[in-house]
Amino acid sequence: MQKETQLFPKRSGLPTYTEAGDLLPTPETDKIRVWQINLDELTGFTRHLEAILSADERKRAYAFATPLLQQRFIGGRGVLRLVLGACCGKAPESLEFIYGPYGKPYLAGAETDWKFNMAHSNHIALIAVSRYVEIGVDVEIDRPLTDLAALINLCFSEQERNACLAMTQEQQRTEFYRIWTYKEALLKASGKGLQMDLQELEIARDGTVLRWPTKLQAYSTYRVYPLPLLNVPAALAVGPGLTHWQCEELPLQALENFFTYPINRGSRHV
Repeated sequence: MQKETQLFPKRSGLPTYTEAGDLLPTPETDKIRVWQINLDELTGFTRHLEAILSADERKRAYAFATPLLQQRFIGGRGVLRLVLGACCGKAPESLEFIYGPYGKPYLAGAETDWKFNMAHSNHIALIAVSRYVEIGVDVEIDRPLTDLAALINLCFSEQERNACLAMTQEQQRTEFYRIWTYKEALLKASGKGLQMDLQELEIARDGTVLRWPTKLQAYSTYRVYPLPLLNVPAALAVGPGLTHWQCEELPLQALENFFTYPINRGSRHV
């Protein structure tokens, strides 16, 4: 017999969903959850995920040049809605987003206490969710860079640059991606994007921020954590008050159950 639990937490007046096991547990108030997703494994769910997107999201999806890029956008954005819907106890298609001045998305309405961030590189995506505390996440597929020296000069502090240039060429590329994901995650958590001078931002290997740009002093209590995911460079940045996080692969069975369970099947055109 199928075990019945809640994909979405119970909320008064909202429908419940049958799930085979606790496949999408929501973050506790003192913990961050990071979901790792292989976007190319979502092809069987593309039309179902597209059905829960907004009209604007579908327009953005089909602005991409190739079917592969379109499918990856639909998959990532659709899963983001499912995860946030699980957090809020709401149907994923009902969620509304607003955007900060530098493009960081936030939930609109009564769900603003849920903070989230998403990153992707090729077929790998990360979704991080927390309660109340701002977060940022970044992931990069390690690939050859023809302009590596120029990127190091542009993005690294003097100390980071000197240490990196003393390494072998292969080590330099590894170090570049490590430092880049640290800085990108931190800037995404702050909501400032890449508007800061990255040469003024310096982060130790353990994630401690050693030097801040003047415009980021308000975020001096933030912290960065490396995410050891399948040897892919990735990092999580966290605002003050949270030090616990859990990272795991998104269970595809959760999508299968959600879209095939009768209460969802009719409303989501499966």
